[in-house]
Amino acid sequence: MKLTSMQKMLAVIALMAVVVIAGVALLIVPKFGEMSTLEAELQAANDQIAQTKGLLAQLEQAKANASVTQAELLAIGNQFPEKPELPALVIELQDVSNAAGIRFDNITPSMPAPTAGGQYSEVLITTSVTGAWPDVLDYLRRLNRMTRAIRVTDVAMTPLASVSTTSTEAPDIGASVSMRAYVMNAISQQPAAVQPAPAVGQ
Repeated sequence: MKLTSMQKMLAVIALMAVVVIAGVALLIVPKFGEMSTLEAELQAANDQIAQTKGLLAQLEQAKANASVTQAELLAIGNQFPEKPELPALVIELQDVSNAAGIRFDNITPSMPAPTAGGQYSEVLITTSVTGAWPDVLDYLRRLNRMTRAIRVTDVAMTPLASVSTTSTEAPDIGASVSMRAYVMNAISQQPAAVQPAPAVGQ
């Protein structure tokens, strides 16, 4: 059977269409699958990056908080030491009296006594100071701002000279100040009474 020119042309067109379809099926369609795989891998990589950034932010926050926590622990350790540390306490009390402008006469600590809960001990302390009334009040205020945690429990004041109605100067008074310092661990040793060094400028 002899094909006409039109039939031959249609046959060639059909063959070319088959070749094109086969090429698309063999070359282009697999590329769509590869693109889907690449998109999934890209999304997984982005998720990993986001997770890594989140962990980094948490680590940086933890590092920042660690410095703050360390400073807070240091401050608490200074306020509530594990030992009485009486020499350091005496020095700070004397510094407070010098700053207030009064004379720090003596200090007598008692034996550390555990509290009812047993988590810390109290050291009862009695100090004797001499100075003008405003300066003694300043001394009492400064006690609340000490590095060591101190709680004043009693204050007894005695005028050292008669008050003149014509004098413009505040009279000197002697003050006995009872206070408590705190120790984290109960200690059974009896501390000796400590006499401070002469105050600066006295």
